[in-house]
Amino acid sequence: MKKRDVLFLSSSATIDIAALLSGIAALRDKHGWSVHIIGDIDSRKTLLKLLEFWNPDGCIVHCALDDKAFNAADFAGMPTVWLDRDPTTLPTGALCVMQDARSVGTIAAKELLRYDLASYAFVDRADAPFWSKGRRESFKEAVELNRSPYFEFGAKGTSSWEKKLSGFIRSLPRPAGVFCANDTVAADVISVASRAGIAIPDELLVVGVDDVEAYCEALSPTLTSVRPSFAEEGRGAADLLAERLANPRLRGIVRTFSAHEITLRQSTRRISAKGGNIAAALEMIRRRAADGVTVGEVVKLMKCSRRSGEIRFKQYFHSSILDEIHSARIELAKKLISDGDGQIGGLHLRCGFSSPATFRRVFKSFTGVSPQTYRQKSCVFAF
Repeated sequence: MKKRDVLFLSSSATIDIAALLSGIAALRDKHGWSVHIIGDIDSRKTLLKLLEFWNPDGCIVHCALDDKAFNAADFAGMPTVWLDRDPTTLPTGALCVMQDARSVGTIAAKELLRYDLASYAFVDRADAPFWSKGRRESFKEAVELNRSPYFEFGAKGTSSWEKKLSGFIRSLPRPAGVFCANDTVAADVISVASRAGIAIPDELLVVGVDDVEAYCEALSPTLTSVRPSFAEEGRGAADLLAERLANPRLRGIVRTFSAHEITLRQSTRRISAKGGNIAAALEMIRRRAADGVTVGEVVKLMKCSRRSGEIRFKQYFHSSILDEIHSARIELAKKLISDGDGQIGGLHLRCGFSSPATFRRVFKSFTGVSPQTYRQKSCVFAF
């Protein structure tokens, strides 16, 4: 039986594409598709030539940062699922899959509000995509619900962007918590704060969105970031397109996927000077959890006795050193499961556990469910 040709089209190479594609690829064989990935489409002329060349059975169209990148009329009569496109810009009956932007803002607010700061702010560019509004509104509502001062910044991305942003960051009552619409904006905030001599995270806590590990780890300090469910979104798009191919009368469906996780890094880890080497110890755990780091190695880095090290961890994190090691390993496992990256059977080795039994026991103690059940739940979408 001939495989169906499906095009994945994107207007630009954004940092979420790899995770989206992993979700689509996970269902490619199930649906009997041959998926052709085409990014950075620079003109309508190019698009029309591609559609003529492939004459695809269906399309998944990722609008990235620009709702105007693709003209919906060019896909008329063709089974198409739109990823992260504002439904109000599409014809009635369009099929859409997107992130629940409000869930992202709520997660960021919960993390920053834990620190009881002097002020909170949302930062994005004025020409931001439609999903930025949902992130901003839910963050603002959460901050104001907790009776805390709220500010926001949205200057246009011109040559004076960094100058205006610097003035805004300097004006915030500190310590301040800043939620940025995505990780690239967060990188700008970190850069501006560094040049202004504003210490992160002592005076300014920063949270981004997208949680692409290589990007967040390259920043200094490393960036705490909300992790959207991109792989789930990709799987949802593939399933919705399959439904449309099976039922040509299917119309007007919008499915959203909520974010559930945040990866904590240095940009929000506030530890007083009295904490000694505890910040370095925590960073060692986070970076080396999958490599089998031990409690003994952590204590050695802290240059204290094991008892003293455990007391400091209880003081700052209300947990033991081993609990923090397990927490870092389970966060990695959850990410790998959600992204569809790796089989459950060998996952314990990739996450630093010595045996599958220990992995299953610790995973259930942290999440309340088995790894298999967590994988099943991670594939469930909300309407």
